[in-house]
Amino acid sequence: MTVQQRLSLTRADARRLLVCYHFQLASLATVIRRLGTIQFDPLAPVGTNPDLVLQSRVPGYRRGDWLHATYAQRLLVDGWDKQASLIQPGEWWAQAPFHRWFERRWRQHGVDVESPEALALVDQAERHGPATSLELGDQRSDPALRGSWYGPKRSRHLLKALWDAGRLMTHHRVGGRHAYDLPERVLPPAADMQGATQEDALQRLVVRRVQAAGLLRPTADAAVWLLPCSRAERNRMAARAIAAGALVEVDVEGTGYWATPEALSVLEASPVTAGGTSQGVRFLAPLDPLMWDRGGVARLFGFDYVWEVYKPLAQRRWGYYVLPVLWGDRFVARFDARCQQGTLSLLAWHWEPDIQPARLPEGLPDALQQAAREFLAYLGATRLVLPRGLGRETRRAWQKAVK
Repeated sequence: MTVQQRLSLTRADARRLLVCYHFQLASLATVIRRLGTIQFDPLAPVGTNPDLVLQSRVPGYRRGDWLHATYAQRLLVDGWDKQASLIQPGEWWAQAPFHRWFERRWRQHGVDVESPEALALVDQAERHGPATSLELGDQRSDPALRGSWYGPKRSRHLLKALWDAGRLMTHHRVGGRHAYDLPERVLPPAADMQGATQEDALQRLVVRRVQAAGLLRPTADAAVWLLPCSRAERNRMAARAIAAGALVEVDVEGTGYWATPEALSVLEASPVTAGGTSQGVRFLAPLDPLMWDRGGVARLFGFDYVWEVYKPLAQRRWGYYVLPVLWGDRFVARFDARCQQGTLSLLAWHWEPDIQPARLPEGLPDALQQAAREFLAYLGATRLVLPRGLGRETRRAWQKAVK
């Protein structure tokens, strides 16, 4: 396909693009390169967000495989993108604008990464090797910091500031806690891009955000577009990327989007060559990059998704940690679940209004059964607890999966 300056797509085309782009089954390394960044979140009722993102794209993925890929193989490193994220080590150079931005923000709150206290922590990390906040710095509490998000220890605040500013990195995790080390002892050789400017880095951050989403509205919520620059500067970087051919402007029935040429190239592929994406059921992460722009998802797929994890129980409509269910290019359901000690408990299952639970569309029960079987294998679950009111066909699909 010849990429034009501005491409027009129907909503059906846009849905096919997103499904084929995101869910072409591939190796873990290939999926990492395709997305460029994976948002990290520590909540893990059915695996962490990286687990859920990867299990929907990587055949045979098992919960926790991202840990080996990150801390042993170094296919990923802990960094910052939309929020705390896993990024490719070869793109560490593009983190520089975030590092400067965070350094300024911490200084405004009285924490200076150039202070003797902070430099002493870096020196301690250099001498000690990978170490957590329980081993580095003064362990005494500061009464002025009680109730703080980062706890009452000033040393922990300093370590977080040094991490945000790129002076320390995550070597590995100990029970979810960062073990800090120097960047040169975490990053592989030649992880820096010599001669890269601030504009080069900002442009890469903008392109990477679009790359992860596949198709992204410039008008998406501010949380989707969190960057270390103003919106005007972001638009200037996008225009620079468009001129360089790294981004393409796309019109989807009157709504503007940005896409990468790589994402647009999947429109040439048939559903069969795109990994059978047209028929499969997939359980998606709440923070899957496809779900970042929830307004865009509602516009293209007619699926109104709200993540209610931080809502009080009485205000939740769907549940605590609700996963969207995609069938082909349709969102057909959402469900809340927990997995503990080898038992997967479905707490709630909600079909979309256009799905009749008593008579599921042809092909959906079999696709659901296959997806459920793969999900149980990913979790290492051998037992299943189902809620009442699930519907006969849905219940049967899950029961067959566990057998």
